Amino acid sequence: MENNNFIKEFTSGWTGTLARLAGLTLLYSKEDRYRAGQTNEFRLCRLLQEKITGKAFCEQDCTTPLILSQKKSEPVYFKCYAHLNNVAIPIYHDYGNGNSHFILGGRVFNSYDDLVEYRNVADKLGIDADRISDVIRGVSVKNTEEFKTSIEALQSVIDHLLRSNKREKLMEHDIARINTIIRIATSPDILADEKAFYDTVLNAIGVLFNAKTAMLLLRENGSDIFNTEAVFGYAKESIAGFRVNEANNLINEALIRKDIVASSDVFEILKAGFPNVFTSLKIYPISIGNRVDGLIIILNSQIPADDEELLKIFCQCISIVMGNHMLISARENIENRVLASLHALNAIASCIDSGDLFINIVEKSAEVVGAEQGSLMLLDEDTLEIEVKATKGLNLAVLSHIRIKPGEGIAGSVLETGVPMVVSNIEDDTRVSRSNRVRYRTKSFISLPLKIRNKSIGVLNLADKRDGTDFSGNDVKLLEAIALYSAVAIERSVYYQSSIDLRKISITDPLTSLLNRRYFEERISEEMERSKRHKQPFSLIILDIDDFKVLNDSYGHLCGDEILKTTTSVIRRCVRVIDIAARYGGEEFAVILPTTDKDDAGIIAERIRSEIAGTVCLIKDAGKKLSITVSLGIASFPDDASTITELINNADRALYSAKNQGKNRVVSFGDL
Repeated sequence: MENNNFIKEFTSGWTGTLARLAGLTLLYSKEDRYRAGQTNEFRLCRLLQEKITGKAFCEQDCTTPLILSQKKSEPVYFKCYAHLNNVAIPIYHDYGNGNSHFILGGRVFNSYDDLVEYRNVADKLGIDADRISDVIRGVSVKNTEEFKTSIEALQSVIDHLLRSNKREKLMEHDIARINTIIRIATSPDILADEKAFYDTVLNAIGVLFNAKTAMLLLRENGSDIFNTEAVFGYAKESIAGFRVNEANNLINEALIRKDIVASSDVFEILKAGFPNVFTSLKIYPISIGNRVDGLIIILNSQIPADDEELLKIFCQCISIVMGNHMLISARENIENRVLASLHALNAIASCIDSGDLFINIVEKSAEVVGAEQGSLMLLDEDTLEIEVKATKGLNLAVLSHIRIKPGEGIAGSVLETGVPMVVSNIEDDTRVSRSNRVRYRTKSFISLPLKIRNKSIGVLNLADKRDGTDFSGNDVKLLEAIALYSAVAIERSVYYQSSIDLRKISITDPLTSLLNRRYFEERISEEMERSKRHKQPFSLIILDIDDFKVLNDSYGHLCGDEILKTTTSVIRRCVRVIDIAARYGGEEFAVILPTTDKDDAGIIAERIRSEIAGTVCLIKDAGKKLSITVSLGIASFPDDASTITELINNADRALYSAKNQGKNRVVSFGDL
């Protein structure tokens, strides 16, 4: 077989071009023995071959498949000792002189487990961990099916060239066309502008294969509808907005066969939805993975039989390019969503002890899965009902009245079973079977339980994906981590708030909300220690409402309560932020004045006295307006006392002196 032109093309750079096309590492070999250390070897292999042991293992693992592929005359797939997946492809054997030509390619990981195993092998060979990390950074993962699909497309190109044993001129013509196809498929910015790429593909079909009209259709968001993305040639305006369901006879046949489908039946073409100007068509499916996600349809064009296979190869090339692009996009999407999940967890963690926790959970969860609407519902342990606590896309006030029992409706069922519910179409799903509500744009939603120690405490609901697609199992996986963290955050928040409430109850007086006597004693002890440590004075005011018992007996306890509240209000207005006011007992109040000597304490005490004397206390139930007064005693540390007991007693003695002098006055212990 004469294939000199092909071999020349291969040795002058075809291998590198085909490698870019397939997205793989390819080595060209002219002997049935692999020799490590080639200059264009993949960096993963080159790193291992720096070690003598690694080099020996590489040569041993790769040589046997080369020999076997020549014997079997077919590609041989194998996984080497470093867990890289490879293939040996025989391309040509010259029986006259015994020369063999091979492609050794692949060098890919089929899974992240393979990548981990490679790291372990390199580590055992004694390679520095930082170098290993540098080498594997950015290395892609192709599953077995994607890998074999790329190799099959590559084999198709090689086989086509090998079978093209025609006149030199025709060979050159084919090579020129294939070069054009490969240049299109391997352009560095091939999909930077997808619309431009699609137009280029159709223009290439028109020029290279003399097609009169061509169109490219792509599957819409994983649905059963194909939309026209680009058109070329005659009457293209009539098919620019063409849409077709995969159930259509001609389309369905191409999807099932995953091969070319042709028709010259005008009625069948009309039935498929094409205008009557078209009398023939050929459908070339574009398979990405296991599924056909694109169609190239050529209309009113006679494609020579010799060109059919080349056009088919062209479509396979486009499939690989689009498939790689989709894999990259999917990987970037997953990475972005995982990053968004981490940001969501950080955001939730940062507001556990604030009032924004519930709305943050809904907002961040919706952001991760691209939902426009959502709600957070929690179980009330007292009423045993689920209540809406936060919403997205709908005012909380609209849903605040909703109360659901466990087991009732969607949220109640999810709470009771503790199992997430993912629905693609609410009207078709037998678990729900109800009409979609007007406020929802799509029919798909997720309802996820929030669980603590296998007990459901609430439900997270999300609906209306921004891109109009259905929620999926991947969305659930991303949300489950957020749901678990959110449940823990909610529990902690509840405990935190409870502890605040309990703390507040334990240190405050329920009537006046001032500090109670027990906490006052803690604070004055702290202030005494601080004053001694920093050698600064502090003062204490004790005040008593004048004639309180008379007023209380005359107008009742409700009147007494109002007088106490009015007095409290004035004290709050008159003291500073650093001062500590407390209800000392009955009608007595105490104010600790940090870093305050007796002169400044006297000013504050007089301000309190005059403010109260000028305040009218309204007793609603008695219909009375009463004027009240207070008497105040002051003692300062260290001038008037050396201990807490002494300080309190001396302030109390000053207070009684004020009472004895006629009330409604301030007396300092130092003036006694």
